Amino acid sequence: MNEIIFNANSSNFLTAIATILLVLVGLVQIFVLFSQRKQTRIALTEQYRQLWNSLKKYWGNVVFIGRENGDYYQVLDETSINALKAETTKHRLDTPTIWALESIQKVCGTLGEISTRVLQRHLNVADIYPIFGTQFLRQSRPLRQLLEPEYQNSYQTDETTEQHKHIRTEIQDWLVYHDGLRRRCLILIDLLWAEAARLEDLPPNDMQSGADAKKNTGNLNKKRVFNETKRLNGIINVFHAIKLSRFLRKAEYCSLTNWRGIKKTRLANLDQEWTKRLLRDRFK
Repeated sequence: MNEIIFNANSSNFLTAIATILLVLVGLVQIFVLFSQRKQTRIALTEQYRQLWNSLKKYWGNVVFIGRENGDYYQVLDETSINALKAETTKHRLDTPTIWALESIQKVCGTLGEISTRVLQRHLNVADIYPIFGTQFLRQSRPLRQLLEPEYQNSYQTDETTEQHKHIRTEIQDWLVYHDGLRRRCLILIDLLWAEAARLEDLPPNDMQSGADAKKNTGNLNKKRVFNETKRLNGIINVFHAIKLSRFLRKAEYCSLTNWRGIKKTRLANLDQEWTKRLLRDRFK
């Protein structure tokens, strides 16, 4: 009888040990899986960082096309801007503008690919934000005007030549025929802007103007990212679509339904700090 009890206890003990070992093996596999995914994200991020750095010339061309003639803020140096102005004067209405089309194709192709990676959960917004940062966002207005012709341009002047306007229309027509790419580029801008607002990387005036604009466009932007995520991943990843659409609310004003948004009192404090810092630096 004692032998039977001993055998039973031994069997239970071995079963318990085997169960513990299986749990440990499972935990190790999960840890390895997460480590592999993290390493993959790091490798992808570095790959896109190098790719984006190689596109500075094309990005500068896109900013030039989207901005008005004589705009102070540009990406390229003065020599390159003057060369683009000279190229613009050579523009013919009966032939495509190869340098402009090549620029928008390369820039939007890269932005659209990165956006797809985020929507498919291969990368997080926090992974790709350092690639672009505020340098990109401060120049995002001319790109958005190309992506959305109806986007209001409060800085429009009469200095822009007819050739410049026609090249811009040519680019906008190309984007109309590549609507999926156009949508994903807009989504990336919105996600990066929300991350910048979360980190308070933007000047208070920029965050305020962005939040004011999103009173009208916020729901449209959230719907766009939700539908695009669902389109790419299917209904099975609807929670990721909800997560990304809610993430955009970080760039909107705080409210009862959006308590993680931008607080107006915080904006006022940041504006005071910003003004004091500017005055201090100016009178050093």
